[in-house]
Amino acid sequence: MEEFVVSDSGIIIPLKERIRDLETINLAHQKKNGQLRQEIQDKDKIIKELTEKINNPTKKMREQGEL
Repeated sequence: MEEFVVSDSGIIIPLKERIRDLETINLAHQKKNGQLRQEIQDKDKIIKELTEKINNPTKKMREQGEL
């Protein structure tokens, strides 16, 4: 009776490399996602300030010492 031995290294090594690649991609994605979220928050703040300035210009001018 012959013994059949399957070499795991033929499958495991490429899988480990793929996992490393996916982890690298995931980290880059998380970093970019955080940057984009911050940009959105900054733009939302600017939009809110501009909307307030349009809707209530004298209040904003008083706060800034223009009136």
